[in-house]
Amino acid sequence: TILLDACTGIENIDEAITLLEQNNWDLVAAINGVIPQENGILQSEYGGETLQGPAYGPTSHSTAASSTPSSSSAFRHVVPSRQIVERQPRMLDFRVEYRDRNVDVVLEDSSTVGEIKHILENELQIPASKMLLKGWKTGDVDDSTVLKTLHLPKNNSLYVLTPDLPPPSSSHSGYGDCHPVYFIGSLEAAFQEAFYGKARDRKLLAIYLHHDDSVLTNVFCSQMLCAESIVSYLSQNFITWAWDMTKEANRARFLTMCTRHFGSVVAQTIRTQKTDQFPLFLIIMGKRSSNEVLNVIQGNTTVDELMMRLMAAMEIFSAQQQEDIKDEDEREARENVKREQDEAYRISLEADRAKREAQEREIAEQFRLEQIRKEQEEEREAIRLSLEQSLPPEPKEESTESVSKLRIRTPSGEFFERRFLASSKLQVVFDFVASKGYPWEEYKLLGTFPRRDVTQLDPNKSLLEVKLYPQETLFLEAKE
Repeated sequence: TILLDACTGIENIDEAITLLEQNNWDLVAAINGVIPQENGILQSEYGGETLQGPAYGPTSHSTAASSTPSSSSAFRHVVPSRQIVERQPRMLDFRVEYRDRNVDVVLEDSSTVGEIKHILENELQIPASKMLLKGWKTGDVDDSTVLKTLHLPKNNSLYVLTPDLPPPSSSHSGYGDCHPVYFIGSLEAAFQEAFYGKARDRKLLAIYLHHDDSVLTNVFCSQMLCAESIVSYLSQNFITWAWDMTKEANRARFLTMCTRHFGSVVAQTIRTQKTDQFPLFLIIMGKRSSNEVLNVIQGNTTVDELMMRLMAAMEIFSAQQQEDIKDEDEREARENVKREQDEAYRISLEADRAKREAQEREIAEQFRLEQIRKEQEEEREAIRLSLEQSLPPEPKEESTESVSKLRIRTPSGEFFERRFLASSKLQVVFDFVASKGYPWEEYKLLGTFPRRDVTQLDPNKSLLEVKLYPQETLFLEAKE
């Protein structure tokens, strides 16, 4: 930009940068664009390029030089090694707000303000003649103003006023003229509504301080607070709370609240305001540790100035809100990870507890069954011993009485033998077999020839009667 200033006399840095951007930062092309040479060509130091002027303006283009300059040219002819790329026009982005709508407009900087209105006329269905296009940082402009002359940044915010058109029917209509919707509740409740929700839902707090005795009150209420753009902007971006400072008791009460919530400096600022400086608009932004007063707007303002100050506060708030949203998202992500880890840990503990309880139940069940088994074994052993002791003595082989000799085969293939008196009851045989560990409730005693179930016979009959005399081979079989 210093070289461009030296060659062209352009002292405005923004204009110089814009010129360089339009020429792809080619210094020679930029100089040719504003200082036409004798033959319209100045040699570029990059790759033997030549540029033909004029090259700066809304409709001009750079072209490759193809003719030989006259002998009076101040610069020698150079044959271009490549074709010069035409400069692209600079594009400007506009976000235009009207009531509850936003319209995005993209135009070349060679366009006029009237062309923006023409686009808005089609989008909003409002005659261009009824529009007041506001928000220009360089002041008011007319429809013929070329955008390039305003030296605008790439991104711009504007708003439309339509004072000659009737306001739309809305929720405000029940109150008469269009005015902000005021929050009904205490100041603390307004704080809660504006500042303490999720970061994406938070808003700025606008406190309107009214005073009946101020000469500005009527004008401020009828013009500022009834302007469609102001009402719409407040409705979308602010929680609006009002307080009447007319009575001294009300004034003292608000100053006490102000000191508590905003500090003594802000309270002193409001305390020193004269009556004719009211109404006041306080713009409050909630922060992590405190509430910050971004702006104190006095009643002697205009709609445009009020809107600009509201938008400026909104820019500050939006930047802070984005940080808060990022912090909140990161915190929620960390909390989600922690919750997932805690849940996984809880499930793991629950699984371990369930496994441990199952093992304990299994051990307890095994212990219970073992106890039952032991008790049953002890009971069976006691019965066996009792039966063994109650058996009549085994008769000797040389006994003079009739003796029956029984040979009994167990399920395991073992045999045991015993002699019984032929007159003994069959029950004695059953008791003998039970004393060996084979109770007749669980085992059948079977004969071989003929095959029969001896346990089905009358146990009170003698061995002679059931034909188990003089000898017999029997075998034991477990009952099903």
